[in-house]
Amino acid sequence: MLFNGQTRLHAESKNFHVETLQIASDLPQLTLKKFKKLRKRADVQVLDTRSGDIFLQGFVPNSINIGFKGPFDRFITQIFPNKDQKFLLITDVEDQEAVIDHLLKLGYTHIVGILEGGIATWKNSEIVDSLRNINASEFKKRSDQGHIVDVRTDKEFANGHIDNAMNIPLTDFANFGSTLKKDDAQLYVHCQSGYRSALAVSILSAKGFKYICNIQGGYKALQEEVKENQ
Repeated sequence: MLFNGQTRLHAESKNFHVETLQIASDLPQLTLKKFKKLRKRADVQVLDTRSGDIFLQGFVPNSINIGFKGPFDRFITQIFPNKDQKFLLITDVEDQEAVIDHLLKLGYTHIVGILEGGIATWKNSEIVDSLRNINASEFKKRSDQGHIVDVRTDKEFANGHIDNAMNIPLTDFANFGSTLKKDDAQLYVHCQSGYRSALAVSILSAKGFKYICNIQGGYKALQEEVKENQ
């Protein structure tokens, strides 16, 4: 039991299948070389738990962002319902132990390891991806140049939305983004306050979409922008 300071964690070894009993603080700290090797495996997902705004400035390609300082437990279980999912972690140093503990409590015991030194280690020698992240005022000037993607729930969308926005709920993760075309059209993605849209654009990026832009503050910020300019 985790409450006794330990849990059964499926740690990676040379043959990637050895199961050991470890406390969360014993999770393997991976060198960049080992991290890169494990990242190539089809059954391993890089999970980045930094805040969305920071994540969008630079991240490991194909990683998924679920910010720890937010409804982390809710969305990790929605996006990855299979508790056998294998994760490589990138976290803020101060959140590392808490992130691991939360994952273990939720039943995600297949944690491969965590990149030693975090994203700074990757940036020192590897290329990072980044995505545009604009505020509501900037969006107002650009919104006629692409498609608006609202990732809130059907109910939230019905209660109010931007004209011409497409509602593609993030909760339908299995099919998320499948109705979008990978063309040259810019995708402006927003949710209610910004947390879900950062997650959404990370998924779209991992699925191969190139022209993606996140709207900071989401629908809430867009509403405030309208009020200020009335």
